[in-house]
Amino acid sequence: MPRTLVLAEKPSVARELAGVLGVRSRGEGFLENERYVVTWAVGHLVSIAEPGDQNASWSGRWSMAQLPMMPSRFVLTVLPSTAKQYAVVRNLLLNDDITLVINATDAGREGELIFRRIYHLAGCTKPIRRLWANDMTETGLLKAFGNLVEGEEKRSLGHAAFARAEADWLVGMNFSRLFTLLAGSLITIGRVQTPVLKLLVQRRREIENFESRNYWTVEGEFENSAQSFKGTWFSPPEFKDSQIWNQDLGQAVVSECTGQRGEILSLEKKKGRQKPPLPYDLTTLQKDANVRLDLSAQQTLNIAQELYEKRKLITYPRTDSRYLTRELFRECLANLRAIHPHFPEISQKAASNIKEDKRKFECINDKKVSDHHAIIPTTLRADPQKLRKEEWAIYEMICRRFAATFMDDSIFAATSLWISLASHRFRCTGRTYLEKGWLDAEPWRASADNPLPDLRKEQHVLVRELTLVTHKTKPPAHFTDATLLAVMETAGKLVDDEELREAMKERGLGTPATRAQIIETLLGRKYVLKDGKRLQATDLGCWAVDVVCSMMPQLASPEMTGEWEKKLKQMEQGKYAYKNFMNEVREMVASGVLLARSRPTRAPRCPAHDKRTTSPAAEKR
Repeated sequence: MPRTLVLAEKPSVARELAGVLGVRSRGEGFLENERYVVTWAVGHLVSIAEPGDQNASWSGRWSMAQLPMMPSRFVLTVLPSTAKQYAVVRNLLLNDDITLVINATDAGREGELIFRRIYHLAGCTKPIRRLWANDMTETGLLKAFGNLVEGEEKRSLGHAAFARAEADWLVGMNFSRLFTLLAGSLITIGRVQTPVLKLLVQRRREIENFESRNYWTVEGEFENSAQSFKGTWFSPPEFKDSQIWNQDLGQAVVSECTGQRGEILSLEKKKGRQKPPLPYDLTTLQKDANVRLDLSAQQTLNIAQELYEKRKLITYPRTDSRYLTRELFRECLANLRAIHPHFPEISQKAASNIKEDKRKFECINDKKVSDHHAIIPTTLRADPQKLRKEEWAIYEMICRRFAATFMDDSIFAATSLWISLASHRFRCTGRTYLEKGWLDAEPWRASADNPLPDLRKEQHVLVRELTLVTHKTKPPAHFTDATLLAVMETAGKLVDDEELREAMKERGLGTPATRAQIIETLLGRKYVLKDGKRLQATDLGCWAVDVVCSMMPQLASPEMTGEWEKKLKQMEQGKYAYKNFMNEVREMVASGVLLARSRPTRAPRCPAHDKRTTSPAAEKR
C-alpha cells in the first residue's frame, strides 16, 4: 500500500506530528502506520564536505598554491555523529512503498536546507509537499497538513538556502586560509561574522579614543502662586542649544538672572498621540528581552523555540515580520480569550476594539507578511506553574505586546513655554497622560507625568533658584545584544525611525534566525567578550579586523554583506537567480584572493598567537 513519508527536523517534533496523524507504532528511527511513516533528522544530518574531501590537492598543509578553492560542484557529506539516522532516512526515502515525501522541517531557509541536502544526497526523486506550520498546536498542525504546499513552490527558498551555505563555505574556507597564511596566526573569517566584528572593533576604538569635555547647563526653578516648575536656559539667537562650553558664560547667566522676575513670552498646549507598537518579530523580541530581562539573543531564541515547539504557546518565532494577515485577524479573538485569564483587563480592551467592524489596525497588512506572520500567543491557555521563570517572562512580553497592538492610542497633553528673564530665555515643558491606552499593557514604556501649573502668556513668574550644573560628554556606549541586533538589522546603520528600519531590514547582517548564533560565534572564538551586558571586541578581535582591512577591507563591509542578504531574500521570492548570485560570490572570492596575495602589506602581528596555524581543523571553528 502506498505510504507518505514525513521528515521532521528533530525527534521531538516528529513525535508531535506523529501524534496528530495518529501514528503510534515505533520502528528504529521512525514511527509508522498504514498511511504514514514519520522520521526525523537531528539538525543537519548532511553538510558541505571539507576542502580535502572536495579536492585531494586541498588537503594537508595549507598553502597559497591551493587558493582559491572553487568546487565546480559542492560535495555533500554525512556527519559521522548522525550517520546511523541518515541511513534510516535514506532507506525510507528510497523505499518503494513511499510515494510522497512531506518536508516537515522548520518552516524557513535553514529548515529547507536540512531537508533538501538529505533529499539530494539520497538521490530521491519522489514528489515533495511542504508542511508550513505557523504554530505547533494540534489545531495548527492539522490545518497545515490540510493545506500542504507543493514542493515546487518552495524551490526558490531551497535555492537561497543552498546559495547561503555555499557562499559561506567559499568565503570562510578561502579567506580563513588566506589570512591565516598571510598573518602567520589563525584567523577565522565569516561572511557575516567579520562585518559584525568590525562594528564592535570600531565601537571599542571610538570609546578608547574619546576625550571627555566638561559642559554646563543653567537650570532654573520658577514659582507662580506657590507652585514651582523647572526650566532650562537656551543660547541665543536660535535658542536650540542648552549646552554651555564656557563656565564663565554660565556663571554670567546665573548672575544676570538671579533676583529677576520673568515673563512668559509664549505658551503652547497641544494633545499628542502615541500609536500602539507592532507585534514582535524575533529581533525586536530579542532586543526587548535583553533590555528588560538581561537575556542574551541566543537565550531568548532558545526560550521562544521552547514556547513554540514544546509548550505550543506561541507562533513560529524565527520570523522577520511584525504584521498579521487579514485572515489571521479574523481569528484573533480566540487568541485573546486564551490569554484572558492572565491578562483580563488588557485582553478585554483589545477584544472590544477588534469587535468594532470599522476599526483599522496598522498591524494588519497582508503585503508585509512574508513566509511567517508576527509572533503572537496561540489559542492554547498557559499554566504558569508549568513554565520556567524565563519562559513565563518571554510569554508575558509576547501576550502584552499582542494585546497592546489592538488597544487605543496613548493620548497626552503637552505644554511648552518660554520665559524671558533679563534678556535670557528659559524653556519649560510638561507632559501629562490623558488616556494611557496601550500603555496599560506595557506600563514600563510610559514616562512619569510632569505637569506644569496653569499658566498664561505675559504672566510674571518668580525665580526661586538658578543652578549652574556641570556635565561631562560621554563616549558611545558599548554594544549590548539589544543594540548590536539593532545595527545588524540595518546593516550597521544606526536608525531610530521605525519605518526606515523596516525598509532597511532586507539589507541586514544575517537573518533573525542567525543573528544570535553570530554573536555566540564571536564570543566562542574569543574575538568578543561579554562584561555584564556589554559586548566588547578583544585585542584578538581587533587584530583580526586590522588584518582583513589592511588587505581586503570590503570583506568587512556591512554594506556588501547587507547587499548579499538582500539578494538572498530576493532569491527566496524567485526574483534573483541562484547562478548569478554564486557567480558574483565566486568572482569576489577569486579577485579577493588575488588582490590580497599581490599586496606587499605585511599583516600586523597577532597579540595572542605566535605560531603559524595550518591545520584544516581551523576551518571548522
